[in-house]
Amino acid sequence: MLSRPLQVALLAILLVIFTFGLDSNGAAQNGPCDCLAINDRPVKEVSDNLGAGAGSVDWSCDTIYLLTEPVFVNPGDELTIAPGTVIKGRSGIVFDTLTYTLPNGNPSPREDYLYSQHAGSLVISAGATILAEGTADCPIVFTYEDDPLDGSVGYDVRGKWGGLIVCGHGALNTFDGNDEVEGIIDYTGQNRHIYGGDDPSDASAGILSYISLRHASTSLGITQFENGLETNALTLCGLGNGTTVQYIETIASGDDGIQIFGGMVDVHHVAAIFNQEDGLEYDQGWQGRGQFIFAITDEVNGAGEHAGDYEGDDYEEFDVDMTFMPYSNPLLYNQTYIGGGEATAIRLHNGAGVRLHNSLFVNFGLGIDFEDEDPCDAWELLLFGETNIENNRFWQIGDSSLISELILYDDGYVFNGQEEVEAHFTENNNYAANPFLDFTFDSEAGHVSDPINLTPSIETMEVSSDFLPNDSWFEAAEYIGAFSPEGGNWLTCWSYAEQLGLFGSWTEGEGTGGSDVLGCTYAFACNYSDTATLDDGSCEIESCAGCTWPDADNYNSDALFDDGSCTGNGTVQCPADINQDGLVNTGDLLIFLGSFGEACVN
Repeated sequence: MLSRPLQVALLAILLVIFTFGLDSNGAAQNGPCDCLAINDRPVKEVSDNLGAGAGSVDWSCDTIYLLTEPVFVNPGDELTIAPGTVIKGRSGIVFDTLTYTLPNGNPSPREDYLYSQHAGSLVISAGATILAEGTADCPIVFTYEDDPLDGSVGYDVRGKWGGLIVCGHGALNTFDGNDEVEGIIDYTGQNRHIYGGDDPSDASAGILSYISLRHASTSLGITQFENGLETNALTLCGLGNGTTVQYIETIASGDDGIQIFGGMVDVHHVAAIFNQEDGLEYDQGWQGRGQFIFAITDEVNGAGEHAGDYEGDDYEEFDVDMTFMPYSNPLLYNQTYIGGGEATAIRLHNGAGVRLHNSLFVNFGLGIDFEDEDPCDAWELLLFGETNIENNRFWQIGDSSLISELILYDDGYVFNGQEEVEAHFTENNNYAANPFLDFTFDSEAGHVSDPINLTPSIETMEVSSDFLPNDSWFEAAEYIGAFSPEGGNWLTCWSYAEQLGLFGSWTEGEGTGGSDVLGCTYAFACNYSDTATLDDGSCEIESCAGCTWPDADNYNSDALFDDGSCTGNGTVQCPADINQDGLVNTGDLLIFLGSFGEACVN
């Protein structure tokens, strides 16, 4: 049997263990990651070592790693990043801009930005490996140097460092079968930023799992064809399907959230949130698979051109194989794209194809925009049977959700183009349907003041077995979109979007997106509210603390937590000192463990 002082001591020890954790030396740790608190981690600067790159190393969560320039992991090397690790990138400094003149004397669109300090980026070269396996409790975080990581930096802060780039030897449809990473230069002449090859699947470049990429993107300028040379939050270049890419958040990029160039890499549970230009963009013949993809634009604050920018080739750059193959036609299921009312949900252009199924597009000025300008453009991919748009739902598109606003044949010369894309659309069970979810938000200084609720209606978003994927790689999700009507948002508990207030509470099975009730939702707190549906950060445990020992002179029967204030005969000055030797150490813990599980009586 345990005495009251022993019970209090055990509670004190348990609070220390479960709140902070202990390392092998008994030092306090921070949360479930078993990592040092952010402010206690030393900063280690990481350079490219004059071309030697980062090397084969392990990065752990006891250190913050600062990329001082574009840092390469060279071919043959392997970088391992532990859960909970923080990698920061230094911002670039532009000191001048070079402009050019065409032979006829007219100004060229080309501009080169001259840097006195190049932005920190992490580039995994083709033939190198990255093993970055975060967890739902301990994501790996990439951000910029001056981010205090206390939730104070809003999503309106963009373009502060380079980004994460992963390269492979997968097949592209460029003229010579390879290409250079946009926004990156290898000044050592080793061409470590070249990707692509003739291997349709390529070997694995590693694992990316539970990673939050924040405030990224930098630019080297504008090409003579008026295309930007920008990095993104995450760029996947010529990767094979042996590479694992899952549970990725890209938020507040100065360009795109995720851009995929060629290869056959598969992605699932990926999010592109409040990025400056596009959410998901692909190009150069990507033929992989994707499921559970979420994109949301920030048109409220003037950001977001397309939720999905689907491209196929570099025809406008005169860099495309004569056959235009491999075509870009990934197989995509269960996407949810949310707009602000003006942007386009998907733009299909420059030879883009897609096999798009069971996805939801809400609140855009235009749904799917088919362009027909190149010799082998999105229109031709539809005619070739490479494109198949099947069983998708659209809501609040344009002014009236007419079929011409849901899908549009644009910039083309075929007299019946609009009729043909509409016929494909309707024949394949695509139509407007109300998902009954709360998709509008408001924000202030990059923090969401009015959250969204993405749980869809079971009745309107149900998928019959006829439209489920046949490929065993996919989950047989019997609903439209990236989020289940049963609840369980896969972006909660680890993403920065949630910390910034984007997500409201999830209503099990209802999907009506009702109003949230703010309050303290943690039952252990003094001010717990059983009616609150969304925690507002007000929980506290001080007002209900006091002396909980009945024999003490100042016993408080209303106290829920003992604050160590008990006085009177028989009280101990240090309740955690179980053996009363004047120290709180391993001996006290062993006494506790020896009594663990015994019944306590008065």
